[in-house]
Amino acid sequence: MGELIESWTKRLVEMAADGIDEAAARQLVTDIWDAATLDEVEAYERVIAEREAEREE
Repeated sequence: MGELIESWTKRLVEMAADGIDEAAARQLVTDIWDAATLDEVEAYERVIAEREAEREE
């Protein structure tokens, strides 16, 4: 999750320096939400795969 936070922090700082309007802010929030959701799904899938591997042993 740390890498995700770092990348979005950098993006936000860059956008803020250039000025950001409401539409760009909404898009940024949408992008962050989508990325975080995908990250959580991948983490869940890893946990499930680990549990299945433990059962097979």
